[in-house]
Amino acid sequence: MAWWPACCRSEAFHADEGTESGELPGVVADAGTDAPEASEAEETQPEVGPEPGSWGSTVRDTRFREPMFGMEVRICPVSGLSTLQGACPFAKPKAKAKDGGKKQKASVKLDFKWKQDESMVVIKVCAHHTDAFTTMELPNSASQEEIKKQYKALSLIHHPDKNQDDVEAATERFQRIKDAYALIKDTDGELAFPWDQHPEKQQVMKGDEAVAVFAEVGLEACEEHHFQGLQLRHLVKSSEEVKVLKFDKESEGGHITECWLDAICAGSPHFVSHLVKVYRRDAWEYHDAK
Repeated sequence: MAWWPACCRSEAFHADEGTESGELPGVVADAGTDAPEASEAEETQPEVGPEPGSWGSTVRDTRFREPMFGMEVRICPVSGLSTLQGACPFAKPKAKAKDGGKKQKASVKLDFKWKQDESMVVIKVCAHHTDAFTTMELPNSASQEEIKKQYKALSLIHHPDKNQDDVEAATERFQRIKDAYALIKDTDGELAFPWDQHPEKQQVMKGDEAVAVFAEVGLEACEEHHFQGLQLRHLVKSSEEVKVLKFDKESEGGHITECWLDAICAGSPHFVSHLVKVYRRDAWEYHDAK
């Protein structure tokens, strides 16, 4: 099952074909990155836009200035935005000079839903800094108070001033602790992923397989919010490993069915690890046959 708005299905399919060689655009630069640049996919577009009605074309918006003579105008094949409209939200994050030009991975924060009568779909996505919890020696369910308390305890142990016998190694450890704390200090238990508590519900799959699983649960929300749906689809499909927990519940005599799907998407060459949570509620109406 395709997982994007019906009006964008052919475009999203071809967009995926053009990103297999590593040009998959990110969305939001990870912590410490600069403002996003135009993606390589955009840079390879011709100076003159495609024929009207063709994929990747866009209607000119009179709110934006006319191009100057000799100015190169490029159109993003994913969003349809031209360079006259500013930075594309699908542009790749800019590599930082201090990192030797190494490409930074992107992080995505999404919160969108679909609702119709008593039925609904709610999707939430955020970066999941698994390594930071490991460095802080904490479970990913840790509260904000627990994180703060642990940071103080580790700082007292690993501060360079407390380790004069090996200042260089202590400085490196202390910096890792500071970096980890900076990543998770504002979380308050919402990154909990109870993988070990539910071995009977565990599923591990590739990104391609996970797209179909997520589509079954969150299709309507992704169709209604097509940009967010495309971002989520890119994230899931590019992941090397997706760990999925899926829970189902039926109540009120079968009139209400609910589904919770939690997943960790990891191993993407374009995104940091992410936690994805999808909740689906279907309200069914039954009519007696006459």
